Amino acid sequence: ALADGAERLPRVESEEVLSAQPRLLYEALTGLEEREPGTSNLYFVGFAGDASQDVFRNDMEAAQTVADAKLGTEGRSVVLINSPRTVLDAPLATATNLQASLSTIGQLIDAESDVAVVYLSSHGSADHRLYVNFPPLQLQQITPIALHRMLQEAGIKWKVVIVSACYSGGYVEPLKDANTLVITSSRADRT
Repeated sequence: ALADGAERLPRVESEEVLSAQPRLLYEALTGLEEREPGTSNLYFVGFAGDASQDVFRNDMEAAQTVADAKLGTEGRSVVLINSPRTVLDAPLATATNLQASLSTIGQLIDAESDVAVVYLSSHGSADHRLYVNFPPLQLQQITPIALHRMLQEAGIKWKVVIVSACYSGGYVEPLKDANTLVITSSRADRT
């Protein structure tokens, strides 16, 4: 029996979740609206990397709501979330799903006028790796170099990258260029 207030959540390694995930990613990416001609369009990609705490899921859901309302990204936003509460509702936050999301946006945008806002939220390490965690899955960590490569390969020129994690200042140097605004929640050498 479950304790009072406890709920039974599907396990990430269950067949139900594993079979739903490709469909969730497909729906999220094919559901992105085409750009509106004659104006700069913003696209939002959110990434909540750690399944062990609800704070990252909550943060990402709030960020998407704000971006959709204040930046006009509604219909042009996708969130990837590692959380037992959303495994049947949202694509997992994995390096592969992040790359697919950025690539799709790269195909939709006008590279000369549109902007991608990429928001990553998780724990971070002193060697500047964003913690991607959903046991028992073995997931690839996100490094600044890997994120830089994904953005380049996607053909996204104008971007705002926000990294909310300890040591996230380590993302500034690898990502900075004349077309990128990098915002971090801490210095490269601080929690």
